Amino acid sequence: MSVENEERGPEPASADVPERRHASAPEAASSPPARRRSADGRRHTTAREQVLRTLEAQTAPVSVGALSRATGLHENTVRGHLDQLLADGHATRALAPAEGRGRPAWLWRPTLHGAASPYAALAGVLAETIARTSPDPAATAHEAGLSWGRQVLGDLPARFTPPTPRERVLEVMAAQGFAPQEDGENITLHRCPLLEAADQHPEVVCAVHRGLVDALLDPPAAGAPAARAELVPFAAPGVCRLRLEAAG
Repeated sequence: MSVENEERGPEPASADVPERRHASAPEAASSPPARRRSADGRRHTTAREQVLRTLEAQTAPVSVGALSRATGLHENTVRGHLDQLLADGHATRALAPAEGRGRPAWLWRPTLHGAASPYAALAGVLAETIARTSPDPAATAHEAGLSWGRQVLGDLPARFTPPTPRERVLEVMAAQGFAPQEDGENITLHRCPLLEAADQHPEVVCAVHRGLVDALLDPPAAGAPAARAELVPFAAPGVCRLRLEAAG
């Protein structure tokens, strides 16, 4: 079945009329955002809206492959949704810089977007360089992440009551654009600020992020038990999972 055939047909005029039952304020606040519509008025399927929201969460243009990995959808499915989002005015695209033979890939952005992060392209170049030149790319990247995390720690404001390591991780990951959310023993990361680089070189980018977290978990005093971070990239469609474990 084609992507377009998954679209729902036009909704009756009464579809947008609220039900008679009135939701309480907390219930209304927790309701998921409404799916957008295509140019002919049909609401997006859940999958198409997922592709659009993932695209909107990025700080730089991304490829079909990166969106496929982030959403858990097949590349052909993602490509079909992007083509329709382009036709409906929700997305734009531009050719990536040429690399070797063959036609460059399309890089996608939402139509309404802020300025691209000036560091996203640099992160991709650095990740590619580490992957190509280091005898142990993951170890080199993890060490770079540790250095980054120690710098972040030094920039955190002093507090009368220091945060727990978990609270510190949540605070910093939120500030760095990972959209973290507590999920029992895990921390779910709903956004990767370097999705394209992570898709191309996950062994490098994800190791940098794990090094960042490991630095944030460093004991504040000598002899204190250290915690350990386990990062599972793309553990579920649209999310990575972070587990913090106390040292045994």
